[in-house]
Amino acid sequence: MPRVGLTELVTLSRVVASGQLLRYRGGEQGFTTRFETKLAAQLNVKHVSHRQQRTSALISALAAAGIGPGDEVLVPAYTWVATAIAPIAVGAVPIIVDVDESLTIDPEDIKRKITPYTKAIMPVHMLNLVCDMDAITAIAKQNKLIIIEDACQAVGVSYKHRRVGTIGDAGAFSFNQFKNLNSGEGGAILTNNDRLFTRARMFMTWAAIRVSTLSRQTSQSSPV
Repeated sequence: MPRVGLTELVTLSRVVASGQLLRYRGGEQGFTTRFETKLAAQLNVKHVSHRQQRTSALISALAAAGIGPGDEVLVPAYTWVATAIAPIAVGAVPIIVDVDESLTIDPEDIKRKITPYTKAIMPVHMLNLVCDMDAITAIAKQNKLIIIEDACQAVGVSYKHRRVGTIGDAGAFSFNQFKNLNSGEGGAILTNNDRLFTRARMFMTWAAIRVSTLSRQTSQSSPV
């Protein structure tokens, strides 16, 4: 487990000393926004939206993708409970799929578990072990399914020169104290889809898009 010490204390003191703990109303381009921007650049993904932890990232991603009551979401049998809880939180039904010898979701069992109610697949890259994303992507494309990657235990890991969490329609990271990249607690949604990103931001804070838009307009109209 990572050790927390003086470096973290000094960094945290910079946040407190700034006097701005909000994301909006003066907090634009603050520590959180800069973190999102740098992480997006590092992972070569268009959008990163920070969350308070992994579960909320998964829930927000599902809600943003339009998953809701009556829909089925395929999740692996070997995962942390949050992967199955997230679909329940949006009213959907988690359907358990077997894992193969890689300890990740089995593409062949995915095919067997698809029904007319299936709307999404949630592959989980457990313990830095990467799912067969080529096979999963092909299945999803053939069946018009959404892919929400749970990459919470594989932050920074690559699959064929692409970072996990950026391959599907959306991905989720965890930054708790036991993860590859940690902030004590935290999470993030990753996506290249503009609409999904906007909906995810609105799910987090209903006024997020309007407030950030007004802030940009104000900045652009201000005299230099």
